[in-house]
Amino acid sequence: MARYILRRVLQSIPLLFIISFILFNLTNSLGDPLAVYAESRNRPSARDREMITRRLGLDKPILEQYLIWLVGNDWMLVDVLGDGSRMEYGTRRGVLRGDLGLSFVTRQPSWTRIQERLPWTLALMIPAYVITVVLAIAIGVFSAVRQYSFWDNLITGLSFFFYSMPIFFIALVTIYIFAVQFKRWGLEPIKWGGTGDGTLGSQLQHMVLPVFCLVAIQLAGYVRFIRSSMLEVLGQDYIRTARSKGLSEPRVVRLHAFKNASLPLVTLIGLDLPFLLAGAVVTERIFAWPGMGRLFIESFERADVPVMMAILMVLCIAVVVFQLLTDIVYTMLDPRIRYS
Repeated sequence: MARYILRRVLQSIPLLFIISFILFNLTNSLGDPLAVYAESRNRPSARDREMITRRLGLDKPILEQYLIWLVGNDWMLVDVLGDGSRMEYGTRRGVLRGDLGLSFVTRQPSWTRIQERLPWTLALMIPAYVITVVLAIAIGVFSAVRQYSFWDNLITGLSFFFYSMPIFFIALVTIYIFAVQFKRWGLEPIKWGGTGDGTLGSQLQHMVLPVFCLVAIQLAGYVRFIRSSMLEVLGQDYIRTARSKGLSEPRVVRLHAFKNASLPLVTLIGLDLPFLLAGAVVTERIFAWPGMGRLFIESFERADVPVMMAILMVLCIAVVVFQLLTDIVYTMLDPRIRYS
């Protein structure tokens, strides 16, 4: 196992370099970061724009810009702008030495901006994902055991309905019903928009609607997936053998069927978990939740390349790590799986 883990880690290193170079090229072609970087100044002169261009390294070939982003540089720039102010730019260590660069918009380190938003994203995404998985397992197994029954058909129909609904539609309908209509009906409306006044109780109240929307969208797909996996396992010979030995149906389903049906579920969870760090772009935007998804959209709209690259690289590393953990979990669930 140790040799397998080491081999996977070594294989992921060149892969991350290739992905980072592709992402760096794509993000640098999205817009004009110079315009965003200088927008806080009143009509920057041509000389100021030239200095800022040199500071950002935008006058260099894309490969050289990538190498500076990756390994840093050892030069110092001191610019005197048109208004007489001085701008000093220290040496940059590069991503390989932990320097993700400065935001073009706020002039803060990119990692600082991520640290500000990541807790809000995790506070929203983790409860939504845990609720989704728990409900999906219960409903999916229930539906598979009662195949083609009234409840199975009802669950299947609702799953297709919610799976086909766009998240922005569900979010807007949810706000209309639980916030607007509740108030008209004389009920206490559920709070939404932002994170409240900062207290834990207020934050929990503002989390209800976005969590509900995320669960509604994710639950439909997970229920269908678990139902399909369970039906495939329930048709196997060893399940019929277990039943013929007189084992109770709950014991057959719980100990024999679900354990083997959970392997595809582990794969799905391993693929989805890294993207919890990215947040929910549409949901965070509609509910004004200050998470990673909203930060990425803001950075995308303003061509804030360092922040976008920082977020994307965090996701890439998380994908590699969680895929490795998924493979390890396989060996725990199925003793027949061995990595040599």
